[in-house]
Amino acid sequence: MMDDDGLHGLPAAAPSSRAAAVGRARAQRLLVTLLGDHWHAGRSPLPSGGLVAVLTEFDIAPANARATLARLTQRGMLTRTKEGRRTSYRLTEPAWHILQRGARRIFATTDESAWDGSWTLIAFTLPLDDANQRRLLRARLRWLTFWPLYDATWVTPHDRFDEVREQLSELGITDAVVLRSRDLELLPSGLARLEAAWHIDELAAGYQDFLDRYRDLARRAVAGEVSPAEALVQRTELVNDWRALVGADPDLPARFLPPSFPRAEARTVFLNASEALAPLAQKRFEALVHTPDHA
Repeated sequence: MMDDDGLHGLPAAAPSSRAAAVGRARAQRLLVTLLGDHWHAGRSPLPSGGLVAVLTEFDIAPANARATLARLTQRGMLTRTKEGRRTSYRLTEPAWHILQRGARRIFATTDESAWDGSWTLIAFTLPLDDANQRRLLRARLRWLTFWPLYDATWVTPHDRFDEVREQLSELGITDAVVLRSRDLELLPSGLARLEAAWHIDELAAGYQDFLDRYRDLARRAVAGEVSPAEALVQRTELVNDWRALVGADPDLPARFLPPSFPRAEARTVFLNASEALAPLAQKRFEALVHTPDHA
């Protein structure tokens, strides 16, 4: 899971600078997705030239690819090693655990008809001058399907008690209250507040756009009509787009959704396509990073 750090605080009057920042953020997201999918803890670091070659498949110039490696190292996502003239990279342990935690939700096969009525609520206080801590906590709460009732009071219709305590501990936040209950009454104005915050119509449109973009790819992938080179690019873009959708989705139980809500169909398309593309994408990734010219 990655947030879009590179997109925050950009001046609206500088479109060229914004375009460059968007490009940098995209390159970082792609590389993190690729490593999360194709590199596993305990494996040897990957040669920098091979990683540059992989990013070239996404039309990222070699100089920009090397800059991406440097930026992710500075952010603590990658660690760099050098043996002679060979430079290699691997995910840091914290980055690996973050990605694995994110993957559990990205690739989840949720039964939307089942809900035990559990809610989890968190109320927190952070120093006004600690904008970075506030941004990190909000991003992680959204990923855990929390949504704000009020500025510092967030709720989710799921049991996330242990997960949110883990996040608070990781971020060093101690001024917070976490409640878990099945006894929550939403008065009309309170329910309206949540429904407004959940943006159900926008979520439905996002899932429909995903279906329109990837339904044919899923069909071709299952039919074996995709080459390894196309599989690597398409699967990575597929996972990135699905991550963005689920990151914006509070994962509402079916009782809060209209009958036509397209999330279940979109999830089926995602899971079928990602599973069918995975072996081919891995084959292409390995071929790129381990060819002699990329050592």
